[in-house]
Amino acid sequence: MMEHQKLARFVIPQKQLTEQALLDYLEVIRIVFSASPDMMWVTYQGRFLWCNQMAANQLGYGSTEELIGLSPSDISPKYQPNQQTSTNLAKKMIDSAIKYGYHRFEWVHQAKTGELVQSEVTLNAVPIENENDVALFAVGRDISLEKQVEDKLRLSEYTDTLTGLPNRAALVQRIGQQMAIDTQQLSLVCIGADGFRALNEEYGLRIGDKVLVRIAEIIADSLPSDGYLGRFTGDTFLVVIPNQRADLIEAWAKEIIIRLNQRLYVDGVDVLTCASAGLSHMTAQLHSTRALLHQAEVAMKQAKRLGRCKVHCYSAEMAAQMAKEQGLAHQLKQAINNQEFFLVYQPIFHLQSGMITGAEALIRWRHPERGVLTPADFIPQAEARGLIVDIGNQVIDMACAQVRSWIDQGLPLQHTSINISVKQIENGDLVEVIQAALERHHVPAESLEIEVTETMLLQHGKSMVAQLWQLRQLGIAIAIDDFGTGYSSFARLKNLPVDRVKIDRSFISELERDERNSSIVQAIVSLAHNLDMVVTAEGIESHYQYQYMKSQGCEAGQGYLVSPPVPAVKFEYLVKQRWQQREHDLELEPTELR
Repeated sequence: MMEHQKLARFVIPQKQLTEQALLDYLEVIRIVFSASPDMMWVTYQGRFLWCNQMAANQLGYGSTEELIGLSPSDISPKYQPNQQTSTNLAKKMIDSAIKYGYHRFEWVHQAKTGELVQSEVTLNAVPIENENDVALFAVGRDISLEKQVEDKLRLSEYTDTLTGLPNRAALVQRIGQQMAIDTQQLSLVCIGADGFRALNEEYGLRIGDKVLVRIAEIIADSLPSDGYLGRFTGDTFLVVIPNQRADLIEAWAKEIIIRLNQRLYVDGVDVLTCASAGLSHMTAQLHSTRALLHQAEVAMKQAKRLGRCKVHCYSAEMAAQMAKEQGLAHQLKQAINNQEFFLVYQPIFHLQSGMITGAEALIRWRHPERGVLTPADFIPQAEARGLIVDIGNQVIDMACAQVRSWIDQGLPLQHTSINISVKQIENGDLVEVIQAALERHHVPAESLEIEVTETMLLQHGKSMVAQLWQLRQLGIAIAIDDFGTGYSSFARLKNLPVDRVKIDRSFISELERDERNSSIVQAIVSLAHNLDMVVTAEGIESHYQYQYMKSQGCEAGQGYLVSPPVPAVKFEYLVKQRWQQREHDLELEPTELR
Protein backbone atom coordinates (compact mmCIF):
# COMPACT_ATOMS: atom_id res chain seq x y z
CA MET A 1 0.00 0.00 0.00
CA MET A 2 2.86 2.38 0.73
CA GLU A 3 3.83 2.45 -2.96
CA HIS A 4 0.30 3.46 -3.96
CA GLN A 5 0.10 6.08 -1.22
CA LYS A 6 3.32 7.68 -2.46
CA LEU A 7 2.09 7.59 -6.06
CA ALA A 8 -1.28 8.96 -4.97
CA ARG A 9 0.43 11.93 -3.32
CA PHE A 10 2.40 12.50 -6.49
CA VAL A 11 -0.69 12.75 -8.68
CA ILE A 12 -2.61 15.07 -6.31
CA PRO A 13 -2.90 18.40 -8.15
CA GLN A 14 -0.74 21.16 -6.71
CA LYS A 15 -3.24 23.85 -7.67
CA GLN A 16 -6.99 24.30 -7.52
CA LEU A 17 -9.04 22.54 -10.19
CA THR A 18 -12.07 23.65 -12.09
CA GLU A 19 -14.95 21.19 -12.15
CA GLN A 20 -13.99 20.24 -15.72
CA ALA A 21 -10.39 19.77 -14.61
CA LEU A 22 -11.67 17.54 -11.84
CA LEU A 23 -13.37 15.34 -14.42
CA ASP A 24 -10.14 15.19 -16.41
CA TYR A 25 -8.28 14.35 -13.21
CA LEU A 26 -10.71 11.48 -12.55
CA GLU A 27 -9.87 10.05 -15.94
CA VAL A 28 -6.16 10.14 -15.10
CA ILE A 29 -6.50 8.32 -11.80
CA ARG A 30 -8.97 5.83 -13.35
CA ILE A 31 -6.26 4.82 -15.81
CA VAL A 32 -3.42 4.85 -13.25
CA PHE A 33 -5.18 3.13 -10.36
CA SER A 34 -7.96 0.98 -11.84
CA ALA A 35 -5.97 -2.23 -11.25
CA SER A 36 -4.61 -1.25 -7.83
CA PRO A 37 -4.77 -3.98 -5.13
CA ASP A 38 -5.92 -1.25 -2.70
CA MET A 39 -9.37 0.31 -2.48
CA MET A 40 -9.50 3.76 -4.08
CA TRP A 41 -12.28 6.29 -4.56
CA VAL A 42 -12.96 9.99 -5.07
CA THR A 43 -15.79 11.87 -3.36
CA TYR A 44 -17.08 15.34 -4.11
CA GLN A 45 -19.75 17.17 -2.16
CA GLY A 46 -20.22 14.10 -0.01
CA ARG A 47 -20.86 11.62 -2.85
CA PHE A 48 -18.77 9.02 -4.70
CA LEU A 49 -17.64 10.28 -8.11
CA TRP A 50 -15.34 7.34 -8.89
CA CYS A 51 -13.99 4.15 -7.36
CA ASN A 52 -11.86 1.26 -8.58
CA GLN A 53 -12.99 -2.35 -8.85
CA MET A 54 -11.11 -3.36 -5.70
CA ALA A 55 -13.20 -0.92 -3.64
CA ALA A 56 -16.38 -2.42 -5.09
CA ASN A 57 -15.18 -5.97 -4.44
CA GLN A 58 -14.10 -5.45 -0.83
CA LEU A 59 -17.25 -3.51 0.02
CA GLY A 60 -19.45 -6.24 -1.44
CA TYR A 61 -20.74 -4.44 -4.55
CA GLY A 62 -20.96 -6.16 -7.91
CA SER A 63 -19.72 -3.19 -9.90
CA THR A 64 -18.21 0.23 -9.41
CA GLU A 65 -21.39 1.84 -10.72
CA GLU A 66 -23.27 0.71 -7.60
CA LEU A 67 -21.05 2.89 -5.42
CA ILE A 68 -21.32 6.02 -7.55
CA GLY A 69 -23.63 8.52 -5.88
CA LEU A 70 -23.48 6.89 -2.44
CA SER A 71 -22.16 8.81 0.55
CA PRO A 72 -19.42 7.59 2.91
CA SER A 73 -22.08 7.07 5.59
CA ASP A 74 -23.76 4.53 3.28
CA ILE A 75 -20.70 2.27 3.57
CA SER A 76 -20.10 2.80 7.31
CA PRO A 77 -21.82 1.42 10.43
CA LYS A 78 -23.62 3.83 12.72
CA TYR A 79 -20.78 3.77 15.26
CA GLN A 80 -17.03 3.34 15.00
CA PRO A 81 -15.12 1.18 17.55
CA ASN A 82 -14.40 4.25 19.74
CA GLN A 83 -18.21 4.69 20.11
CA GLN A 84 -18.28 7.92 18.11
CA THR A 85 -20.86 8.06 15.35
CA SER A 86 -19.40 7.48 11.91
CA THR A 87 -20.91 10.76 10.73
CA ASN A 88 -19.21 12.88 13.41
CA LEU A 89 -15.89 11.05 13.23
CA ALA A 90 -15.83 11.22 9.42
CA LYS A 91 -16.25 15.00 9.61
CA LYS A 92 -13.18 15.20 11.89
CA MET A 93 -11.11 13.06 9.53
CA ILE A 94 -12.17 15.13 6.51
CA ASP A 95 -11.41 18.39 8.33
CA SER A 96 -7.89 17.11 9.09
CA ALA A 97 -7.35 16.13 5.47
CA ILE A 98 -8.47 19.58 4.29
CA LYS A 99 -6.32 21.37 6.89
CA TYR A 100 -3.10 19.40 6.30
CA GLY A 101 -3.58 18.23 2.71
CA TYR A 102 -3.92 14.58 3.68
CA HIS A 103 -4.78 12.46 6.72
CA ARG A 104 -4.24 8.78 7.51
CA PHE A 105 -6.45 6.86 9.97
CA GLU A 106 -8.13 3.53 10.66
CA TRP A 107 -11.80 3.12 9.74
CA VAL A 108 -14.46 0.42 9.90
CA HIS A 109 -16.54 0.15 6.72
CA GLN A 110 -19.75 -1.80 6.40
CA ALA A 111 -20.02 -3.88 3.24
CA LYS A 112 -23.25 -4.29 1.32
CA THR A 113 -23.69 -7.68 3.01
CA GLY A 114 -23.45 -6.06 6.44
CA GLU A 115 -19.99 -7.47 7.09
CA LEU A 116 -17.56 -5.07 8.76
CA VAL A 117 -14.30 -4.32 6.94
CA GLN A 118 -11.44 -2.78 8.93
CA SER A 119 -9.34 -0.45 6.79
CA GLU A 120 -6.42 1.92 6.92
CA VAL A 121 -7.47 4.99 4.91
CA THR A 122 -5.42 7.88 3.55
CA LEU A 123 -7.51 10.91 2.55
CA ASN A 124 -5.97 13.41 0.09
CA ALA A 125 -7.63 16.79 -0.34
CA VAL A 126 -8.05 18.12 -3.91
CA PRO A 127 -9.07 21.85 -3.85
CA ILE A 128 -11.73 22.99 -6.35
CA GLU A 129 -11.43 26.42 -7.99
CA ASN A 130 -14.20 29.00 -7.32
CA GLU A 131 -15.84 26.62 -4.86
CA ASN A 132 -15.59 26.58 -1.08
CA ASP A 133 -15.21 22.85 -1.30
CA VAL A 134 -12.71 20.06 -2.00
CA ALA A 135 -12.76 16.69 -3.61
CA LEU A 136 -11.29 13.84 -1.57
CA PHE A 137 -9.11 11.11 -3.07
CA ALA A 138 -9.02 8.10 -0.71
CA VAL A 139 -6.69 5.08 -0.63
CA GLY A 140 -7.92 2.25 1.60
CA ARG A 141 -6.20 -0.97 2.64
CA ASP A 142 -8.14 -3.87 4.16
CA ILE A 143 -6.48 -4.61 7.54
CA SER A 144 -9.14 -7.03 8.82
CA LEU A 145 -6.68 -9.92 8.83
CA GLU A 146 -4.11 -7.93 10.81
CA LYS A 147 -6.73 -7.02 13.41
CA GLN A 148 -7.96 -10.62 13.68
CA VAL A 149 -4.43 -11.87 14.29
CA GLU A 150 -3.75 -9.12 16.84
CA ASP A 151 -7.00 -10.04 18.66
CA LYS A 152 -5.97 -13.71 18.74
CA LEU A 153 -2.52 -12.84 20.03
CA ARG A 154 -4.02 -10.56 22.67
CA LEU A 155 -6.34 -13.39 23.76
CA SER A 156 -3.38 -15.76 23.96
CA GLU A 157 -1.75 -13.41 26.50
CA TYR A 158 -3.70 -15.27 29.20
CA THR A 159 -4.07 -18.64 27.49
CA ASP A 160 -1.58 -21.46 27.06
CA THR A 161 -1.61 -22.30 23.36
CA LEU A 162 -0.68 -25.95 23.83
CA THR A 163 -3.29 -27.02 26.39
CA GLY A 164 -5.86 -24.23 26.07
CA LEU A 165 -5.60 -23.73 29.86
CA PRO A 166 -5.02 -20.40 31.61
CA ASN A 167 -1.30 -19.54 31.57
CA ARG A 168 0.99 -18.21 34.31
CA ALA A 169 -0.24 -14.62 33.92
CA ALA A 170 -3.87 -15.75 34.29
CA LEU A 171 -3.00 -17.86 37.35
CA VAL A 172 -1.24 -14.96 39.07
CA GLN A 173 -4.22 -12.76 38.29
CA ARG A 174 -6.63 -15.36 39.72
CA ILE A 175 -4.67 -15.68 42.99
CA GLY A 176 -4.65 -11.90 43.36
CA GLN A 177 -8.40 -11.75 42.79
CA GLN A 178 -9.03 -14.41 45.44
CA MET A 179 -6.90 -12.53 47.94
CA ALA A 180 -8.63 -9.26 47.08
CA ILE A 181 -12.09 -10.65 47.96
CA ASP A 182 -10.74 -11.76 51.36
CA THR A 183 -11.00 -15.50 50.75
CA GLN A 184 -10.80 -17.24 54.13
CA GLN A 185 -8.80 -20.19 52.90
CA LEU A 186 -6.69 -20.33 49.76
CA SER A 187 -4.41 -23.17 48.72
CA LEU A 188 -2.15 -23.84 45.75
CA VAL A 189 -1.25 -27.25 44.36
CA CYS A 190 1.80 -27.16 42.09
CA ILE A 191 2.01 -30.32 39.96
CA GLY A 192 5.18 -31.04 37.99
CA ALA A 193 5.83 -33.94 35.62
CA ASP A 194 8.75 -36.09 36.76
CA GLY A 195 11.62 -36.81 34.39
CA PHE A 196 10.06 -34.77 31.64
CA ARG A 197 13.32 -33.45 30.23
CA ALA A 198 14.51 -37.01 29.67
CA LEU A 199 11.21 -37.81 27.96
CA ASN A 200 11.69 -34.86 25.58
CA GLU A 201 15.24 -35.90 24.80
CA GLU A 202 14.23 -39.51 24.10
CA TYR A 203 11.02 -38.99 22.12
CA GLY A 204 11.22 -35.36 20.97
CA LEU A 205 9.21 -32.29 21.84
CA ARG A 206 6.20 -33.30 19.73
CA ILE A 207 5.55 -36.40 21.83
CA GLY A 208 6.35 -34.42 24.97
CA ASP A 209 3.72 -31.82 24.09
CA LYS A 210 1.07 -34.49 23.57
CA VAL A 211 1.92 -36.03 26.94
CA LEU A 212 1.47 -32.61 28.58
CA VAL A 213 -1.96 -32.29 26.98
CA ARG A 214 -2.96 -35.70 28.36
CA ILE A 215 -1.68 -34.78 31.83
CA ALA A 216 -3.74 -31.57 31.71
CA GLU A 217 -6.84 -33.56 30.76
CA ILE A 218 -6.34 -36.01 33.64
CA ILE A 219 -6.02 -33.19 36.18
CA ALA A 220 -8.99 -31.30 34.71
CA ASP A 221 -11.22 -34.39 34.89
CA SER A 222 -10.60 -34.63 38.66
CA LEU A 223 -10.60 -30.95 39.55
CA PRO A 224 -12.13 -30.20 42.98
CA SER A 225 -15.07 -27.83 43.41
CA ASP A 226 -14.07 -24.21 42.64
CA GLY A 227 -10.61 -25.41 41.56
CA TYR A 228 -8.88 -23.31 38.87
CA LEU A 229 -6.32 -25.17 36.75
CA GLY A 230 -3.64 -23.59 34.59
CA ARG A 231 -0.26 -24.35 33.03
CA PHE A 232 2.31 -22.62 35.21
CA THR A 233 5.55 -23.36 33.33
CA GLY A 234 6.73 -25.86 30.71
CA ASP A 235 5.96 -29.14 32.52
CA THR A 236 4.27 -27.70 35.60
CA PHE A 237 0.58 -27.12 36.32
CA LEU A 238 -1.00 -25.11 39.12
CA VAL A 239 -4.39 -25.55 40.79
CA VAL A 240 -5.84 -22.64 42.78
CA ILE A 241 -8.37 -23.88 45.35
CA PRO A 242 -10.35 -21.49 47.59
CA ASN A 243 -12.34 -22.35 50.71
CA GLN A 244 -11.24 -25.97 51.18
CA ARG A 245 -9.71 -27.60 54.23
CA ALA A 246 -5.98 -28.28 53.98
CA ASP A 247 -6.36 -32.00 54.77
CA LEU A 248 -8.93 -32.46 51.99
CA ILE A 249 -6.67 -30.69 49.50
CA GLU A 250 -3.73 -32.88 50.44
CA ALA A 251 -5.91 -35.97 50.00
CA TRP A 252 -6.97 -34.76 46.54
CA ALA A 253 -3.36 -34.05 45.58
CA LYS A 254 -2.31 -37.58 46.55
CA GLU A 255 -5.20 -39.00 44.53
CA ILE A 256 -4.31 -37.02 41.42
CA ILE A 257 -0.65 -38.06 41.65
CA ILE A 258 -1.79 -41.71 41.75
CA ARG A 259 -3.90 -41.14 38.63
CA LEU A 260 -0.98 -39.53 36.84
CA ASN A 261 1.25 -42.53 37.57
CA GLN A 262 0.22 -44.54 34.51
CA ARG A 263 1.19 -45.56 31.02
CA LEU A 264 0.04 -43.34 28.18
CA TYR A 265 0.04 -44.39 24.55
CA VAL A 266 0.85 -41.40 22.37
CA ASP A 267 1.29 -41.83 18.61
CA GLY A 268 2.34 -45.43 19.07
CA VAL A 269 4.79 -44.59 21.85
CA ASP A 270 4.37 -46.17 25.29
CA VAL A 271 5.18 -43.47 27.86
CA LEU A 272 5.21 -43.99 31.62
CA THR A 273 4.10 -40.75 33.28
CA CYS A 274 4.56 -39.66 36.85
CA ALA A 275 4.28 -36.35 38.68
CA SER A 276 5.03 -34.75 42.03
CA ALA A 277 3.01 -32.08 43.82
CA GLY A 278 3.76 -29.27 46.24
CA LEU A 279 1.17 -27.56 48.42
CA SER A 280 1.08 -24.13 50.03
CA HIS A 281 -1.68 -22.56 52.12
CA MET A 282 -2.49 -18.93 52.81
CA THR A 283 -2.12 -17.91 56.44
CA ALA A 284 -2.51 -14.70 58.43
CA GLN A 285 1.25 -14.20 58.10
CA LEU A 286 1.36 -15.22 54.45
CA HIS A 287 -0.87 -13.01 52.31
CA SER A 288 1.26 -12.44 49.22
CA THR A 289 0.76 -13.92 45.75
CA ARG A 290 4.50 -14.16 45.13
CA ALA A 291 5.21 -15.82 48.48
CA LEU A 292 2.36 -18.31 48.11
CA LEU A 293 3.54 -19.27 44.62
CA HIS A 294 7.13 -19.54 45.76
CA GLN A 295 6.19 -21.85 48.62
CA ALA A 296 4.17 -24.12 46.29
CA GLU A 297 7.11 -24.34 43.88
CA VAL A 298 9.61 -25.04 46.64
CA ALA A 299 7.32 -27.74 48.05
CA MET A 300 7.03 -29.37 44.62
CA LYS A 301 10.81 -29.35 44.16
CA GLN A 302 11.19 -30.94 47.57
CA ALA A 303 8.66 -33.61 46.59
CA LYS A 304 10.75 -34.37 43.50
CA ARG A 305 13.90 -34.63 45.61
CA LEU A 306 12.14 -37.16 47.84
CA GLY A 307 11.51 -39.39 44.82
CA ARG A 308 9.01 -39.82 42.03
CA CYS A 309 5.26 -39.47 42.51
CA LYS A 310 5.37 -37.67 45.87
CA VAL A 311 3.29 -34.96 47.55
CA HIS A 312 4.89 -32.45 49.91
CA CYS A 313 3.45 -29.54 51.87
CA TYR A 314 5.45 -26.39 52.51
CA SER A 315 6.66 -26.21 56.11
CA ALA A 316 9.31 -24.52 58.23
CA GLU A 317 11.81 -26.99 56.87
CA MET A 318 11.42 -25.36 53.51
CA ALA A 319 13.41 -22.42 54.84
CA ALA A 320 16.42 -24.71 55.01
CA GLN A 321 15.92 -25.56 51.37
CA MET A 322 15.86 -21.89 50.51
CA ALA A 323 19.21 -21.58 52.23
CA LYS A 324 20.49 -24.21 49.82
CA GLU A 325 19.34 -22.04 46.96
CA GLN A 326 21.46 -19.27 48.38
CA GLY A 327 24.28 -21.77 48.22
CA LEU A 328 23.57 -22.15 44.52
CA ALA A 329 23.99 -18.40 44.14
CA HIS A 330 27.45 -18.71 45.70
CA GLN A 331 28.27 -21.54 43.29
CA LEU A 332 27.14 -19.35 40.41
CA LYS A 333 29.59 -16.66 41.44
CA GLN A 334 32.35 -19.26 41.47
CA ALA A 335 31.21 -20.55 38.08
CA ILE A 336 31.55 -17.05 36.62
CA ASN A 337 35.06 -16.69 38.03
CA ASN A 338 36.07 -20.22 36.98
CA GLN A 339 34.44 -19.91 33.53
CA GLU A 340 32.37 -23.06 33.99
CA PHE A 341 29.79 -21.95 31.43
CA PHE A 342 29.94 -23.06 27.81
CA LEU A 343 27.80 -22.79 24.70
CA VAL A 344 25.99 -25.29 22.51
CA TYR A 345 24.56 -24.36 19.12
CA GLN A 346 21.25 -25.25 17.50
CA PRO A 347 21.35 -25.09 13.70
CA ILE A 348 19.15 -22.58 11.86
CA PHE A 349 18.41 -23.96 8.42
CA HIS A 350 17.14 -22.51 5.15
CA LEU A 351 13.82 -24.23 4.44
CA GLN A 352 14.05 -24.12 0.65
CA SER A 353 17.54 -25.61 0.34
CA GLY A 354 17.86 -27.43 3.66
CA MET A 355 21.28 -25.87 4.19
CA ILE A 356 22.39 -24.77 7.67
CA THR A 357 22.87 -21.01 7.44
CA GLY A 358 23.11 -19.95 11.07
CA ALA A 359 23.12 -20.97 14.72
CA GLU A 360 21.50 -20.01 17.99
CA ALA A 361 23.98 -19.97 20.88
CA LEU A 362 22.56 -21.56 24.05
CA ILE A 363 24.26 -21.58 27.44
CA ARG A 364 25.07 -24.62 29.61
CA TRP A 365 26.78 -24.91 33.01
CA ARG A 366 29.35 -27.63 33.59
CA HIS A 367 28.68 -27.94 37.33
CA PRO A 368 31.57 -29.61 39.20
CA GLU A 369 29.17 -31.85 41.18
CA ARG A 370 25.87 -32.06 39.29
CA GLY A 371 27.18 -32.33 35.75
CA VAL A 372 25.84 -30.32 32.80
CA LEU A 373 22.93 -28.05 33.75
CA THR A 374 20.50 -26.36 31.34
CA PRO A 375 19.37 -22.72 31.74
CA ALA A 376 16.20 -23.75 33.59
CA ASP A 377 18.39 -25.09 36.41
CA PHE A 378 20.26 -21.86 37.12
CA ILE A 379 19.09 -18.83 35.10
CA PRO A 380 16.18 -17.98 37.47
CA GLN A 381 18.63 -17.90 40.40
CA ALA A 382 21.15 -15.93 38.37
CA GLU A 383 18.49 -13.33 37.57
CA ALA A 384 17.23 -13.21 41.15
CA ARG A 385 20.75 -12.76 42.51
CA GLY A 386 21.83 -10.13 40.00
CA LEU A 387 24.40 -12.38 38.30
CA ILE A 388 22.76 -12.66 34.90
CA VAL A 389 24.58 -9.63 33.44
CA ASP A 390 28.01 -11.13 34.12
CA ILE A 391 26.89 -14.48 32.72
CA GLY A 392 25.34 -12.77 29.70
CA ASN A 393 28.58 -10.88 29.02
CA GLN A 394 30.49 -14.19 29.06
CA VAL A 395 27.97 -15.60 26.55
CA ILE A 396 28.54 -12.63 24.23
CA ASP A 397 32.31 -13.06 24.42
CA MET A 398 32.21 -16.85 23.90
CA ALA A 399 29.82 -16.53 20.95
CA CYS A 400 32.01 -13.90 19.27
CA ALA A 401 35.10 -16.06 19.76
CA GLN A 402 33.30 -19.00 18.17
CA VAL A 403 32.07 -16.92 15.25
CA ARG A 404 35.68 -15.84 14.59
CA SER A 405 36.71 -19.50 14.53
CA TRP A 406 33.97 -20.35 12.04
CA ILE A 407 34.93 -17.42 9.81
CA ASP A 408 38.53 -18.65 9.82
CA GLN A 409 37.32 -22.12 8.86
CA GLY A 410 35.28 -20.69 5.99
CA LEU A 411 31.93 -21.98 7.24
CA PRO A 412 29.19 -20.41 5.07
CA LEU A 413 27.08 -19.01 7.93
CA GLN A 414 25.01 -15.85 7.77
CA HIS A 415 24.75 -15.15 11.48
CA THR A 416 24.88 -16.51 15.03
CA SER A 417 22.07 -15.55 17.41
CA ILE A 418 22.48 -14.60 21.07
CA ASN A 419 19.63 -14.31 23.58
CA ILE A 420 19.64 -11.13 25.66
CA SER A 421 18.10 -10.84 29.14
CA VAL A 422 16.08 -7.97 30.57
CA LYS A 423 18.82 -7.24 33.12
CA GLN A 424 21.38 -6.73 30.35
CA ILE A 425 19.10 -4.11 28.80
CA GLU A 426 18.47 -2.45 32.15
CA ASN A 427 22.19 -2.34 32.89
CA GLY A 428 22.53 0.20 30.08
CA ASP A 429 25.91 -0.85 28.64
CA LEU A 430 24.79 -3.67 26.33
CA VAL A 431 25.84 -1.86 23.15
CA GLU A 432 29.34 -1.15 24.51
CA VAL A 433 29.76 -4.75 25.72
CA ILE A 434 28.78 -6.21 22.34
CA GLN A 435 30.86 -3.71 20.38
CA ALA A 436 33.92 -4.46 22.54
CA ALA A 437 33.50 -8.23 22.03
CA LEU A 438 33.19 -7.79 18.26
CA GLU A 439 36.36 -5.70 18.15
CA ARG A 440 38.25 -8.01 20.49
CA HIS A 441 37.62 -11.03 18.27
CA HIS A 442 37.64 -9.17 14.93
CA VAL A 443 34.10 -10.25 14.10
CA PRO A 444 31.96 -8.31 11.57
CA ALA A 445 28.81 -6.97 13.20
CA GLU A 446 26.75 -8.50 10.38
CA SER A 447 27.68 -11.98 11.68
CA LEU A 448 25.73 -11.44 14.91
CA GLU A 449 22.00 -11.44 15.65
CA ILE A 450 20.44 -10.38 18.97
CA GLU A 451 17.21 -12.05 20.13
CA VAL A 452 14.73 -10.31 22.42
CA THR A 453 11.23 -11.39 23.44
CA GLU A 454 7.88 -9.70 22.93
CA THR A 455 7.47 -9.41 26.70
CA MET A 456 10.75 -7.52 26.96
CA LEU A 457 9.63 -5.10 24.24
CA LEU A 458 6.34 -4.45 26.04
CA GLN A 459 7.79 -4.01 29.53
CA HIS A 460 11.02 -2.19 28.64
CA GLY A 461 9.99 -0.41 25.47
CA LYS A 462 11.85 2.91 25.35
CA SER A 463 15.14 1.87 26.93
CA MET A 464 15.27 -1.30 24.88
CA VAL A 465 14.33 0.27 21.55
CA ALA A 466 17.02 2.93 21.91
CA GLN A 467 19.70 0.28 22.44
CA LEU A 468 18.32 -1.91 19.65
CA TRP A 469 18.57 1.01 17.22
CA GLN A 470 22.21 1.51 18.23
CA LEU A 471 22.93 -2.18 17.64
CA ARG A 472 21.17 -2.02 14.29
CA GLN A 473 23.31 0.96 13.28
CA LEU A 474 26.39 -1.16 14.00
CA GLY A 475 25.07 -3.74 11.52
CA ILE A 476 23.79 -6.30 14.05
CA ALA A 477 20.49 -7.98 13.13
CA ILE A 478 17.57 -7.94 15.60
CA ALA A 479 15.09 -10.81 16.06
CA ILE A 480 11.91 -11.12 18.13
CA ASP A 481 12.01 -14.51 19.84
CA ASP A 482 8.94 -16.61 20.80
CA PHE A 483 6.68 -14.36 18.70
CA GLY A 484 3.01 -14.87 19.53
CA THR A 485 3.45 -15.70 23.22
CA GLY A 486 3.05 -12.08 24.27
CA TYR A 487 1.10 -9.44 22.41
CA SER A 488 2.71 -7.18 19.83
CA SER A 489 0.75 -4.90 17.55
CA PHE A 490 1.88 -5.19 13.95
CA ALA A 491 1.53 -1.42 13.70
CA ARG A 492 4.09 -1.11 16.48
CA LEU A 493 6.51 -3.47 14.76
CA LYS A 494 6.76 -1.00 11.87
CA ASN A 495 8.58 1.40 14.18
CA LEU A 496 11.07 -1.12 15.58
CA PRO A 497 14.46 -2.12 14.13
CA VAL A 498 13.40 -5.76 13.73
CA ASP A 499 14.87 -7.93 10.97
CA ARG A 500 13.48 -11.32 11.94
CA VAL A 501 10.37 -12.75 13.61
CA LYS A 502 10.74 -16.18 15.25
CA ILE A 503 7.34 -17.89 15.50
CA ASP A 504 7.05 -19.62 18.86
CA ARG A 505 7.20 -23.42 18.77
CA SER A 506 3.80 -23.67 20.50
CA PHE A 507 2.18 -22.56 17.22
CA ILE A 508 4.31 -24.87 15.07
CA SER A 509 3.68 -27.95 17.24
CA GLU A 510 -0.10 -27.59 16.79
CA LEU A 511 -0.13 -27.18 13.00
CA GLU A 512 -1.30 -30.74 12.37
CA ARG A 513 -4.07 -30.60 14.97
CA ASP A 514 -5.39 -27.05 15.13
CA GLU A 515 -6.50 -25.13 12.02
CA ARG A 516 -6.61 -21.91 14.07
CA ASN A 517 -2.86 -22.15 14.56
CA SER A 518 -2.43 -22.58 10.81
CA SER A 519 -4.34 -19.37 10.14
CA ILE A 520 -2.30 -17.47 12.75
CA VAL A 521 0.97 -18.80 11.33
CA GLN A 522 -0.07 -17.89 7.76
CA ALA A 523 -0.99 -14.38 8.85
CA ILE A 524 2.21 -13.84 10.85
CA VAL A 525 4.33 -14.92 7.87
CA SER A 526 2.39 -12.71 5.46
CA LEU A 527 2.37 -9.65 7.67
CA ALA A 528 6.04 -10.05 8.62
CA HIS A 529 6.94 -10.19 4.93
CA ASN A 530 4.90 -7.04 4.33
CA LEU A 531 7.17 -5.37 6.90
CA ASP A 532 10.28 -6.73 5.12
CA MET A 533 11.06 -9.13 7.97
CA VAL A 534 12.48 -12.64 7.68
CA VAL A 535 10.55 -15.42 9.43
CA THR A 536 12.01 -18.36 11.36
CA ALA A 537 9.83 -21.24 12.60
CA GLU A 538 10.95 -22.61 15.97
CA GLY A 539 10.44 -26.21 17.10
CA ILE A 540 10.14 -27.97 13.74
CA GLU A 541 9.85 -31.62 14.72
CA SER A 542 8.11 -33.31 11.79
CA HIS A 543 8.35 -33.39 8.00
CA TYR A 544 4.78 -32.06 7.84
CA GLN A 545 5.74 -28.97 9.84
CA TYR A 546 8.84 -28.49 7.66
CA GLN A 547 6.92 -28.74 4.40
CA TYR A 548 4.02 -26.64 5.66
CA MET A 549 6.25 -23.74 6.76
CA LYS A 550 8.21 -24.04 3.52
CA SER A 551 4.96 -23.80 1.52
CA GLN A 552 4.01 -20.63 3.42
CA GLY A 553 7.20 -18.89 2.32
CA CYS A 554 8.87 -19.08 5.74
CA GLU A 555 12.58 -18.61 5.15
CA ALA A 556 14.20 -20.46 8.06
CA GLY A 557 13.61 -23.06 10.75
CA GLN A 558 14.97 -24.59 13.93
CA GLY A 559 14.09 -27.86 15.57
CA TYR A 560 14.92 -31.43 16.46
CA LEU A 561 13.99 -32.61 12.96
CA VAL A 562 17.40 -31.32 11.84
CA SER A 563 19.29 -31.21 15.14
CA PRO A 564 19.04 -30.44 18.85
CA PRO A 565 21.55 -28.00 20.35
CA VAL A 566 25.03 -29.53 19.93
CA PRO A 567 28.66 -28.68 20.79
CA ALA A 568 30.56 -26.47 18.34
CA VAL A 569 32.52 -29.40 16.87
CA LYS A 570 29.34 -31.36 16.11
CA PHE A 571 27.73 -28.23 14.70
CA GLU A 572 30.67 -27.69 12.34
CA TYR A 573 30.39 -31.29 11.18
CA LEU A 574 26.66 -30.88 10.43
CA VAL A 575 27.27 -27.69 8.43
CA LYS A 576 30.07 -29.22 6.36
CA GLN A 577 28.14 -32.46 5.83
CA ARG A 578 25.13 -30.64 4.39
CA TRP A 579 27.16 -28.36 2.15
CA GLN A 580 29.32 -31.26 0.90
CA GLN A 581 26.17 -33.22 0.07
CA ARG A 582 24.79 -30.21 -1.81
CA GLU A 583 28.02 -29.84 -3.81
CA HIS A 584 27.92 -33.57 -4.58
CA ASP A 585 24.33 -33.27 -5.81
CA LEU A 586 25.23 -30.29 -8.00
CA GLU A 587 28.13 -32.24 -9.57
CA LEU A 588 25.76 -35.06 -10.48
CA GLU A 589 23.18 -32.82 -12.16
CA PRO A 590 24.99 -32.42 -15.54
CA THR A 591 25.54 -36.18 -15.77
CA GLU A 592 21.88 -36.83 -15.10
CA LEU A 593 20.89 -34.33 -17.76
CA ARG A 594 23.11 -36.07 -20.32
